[in-house]
Amino acid sequence: MTDHHKPKSHAGSAALREVLRLFALFGHPLRVVIFQRLARAPMSAGELARTLPVTRTAVVQHLKLLESAHLLQSFARGRQRIYRVHSRGLAPLSRWLTQHTP
Repeated sequence: MTDHHKPKSHAGSAALREVLRLFALFGHPLRVVIFQRLARAPMSAGELARTLPVTRTAVVQHLKLLESAHLLQSFARGRQRIYRVHSRGLAPLSRWLTQHTP
């Protein structure tokens, strides 16, 4: 059997879908900026919004998307929700890059 006639791995397909999802999430420049800022220091949505050209509501929507992809974790500090980078969320992308790097 030639390579292009081999059955596709379902696990490989799921992994690729996860990588594509991460690329799509990081395709939005504001999410990249948010992720970079949170990689430097955990902060609340309000703290982020004060430094960005969008509303706090917009920042919260982006944070929820990043958190749902396991790229961020959040915890309560008093009445605030604090967000921080969850580096394990990058594992699918890291594995994919390792597989495709000579």
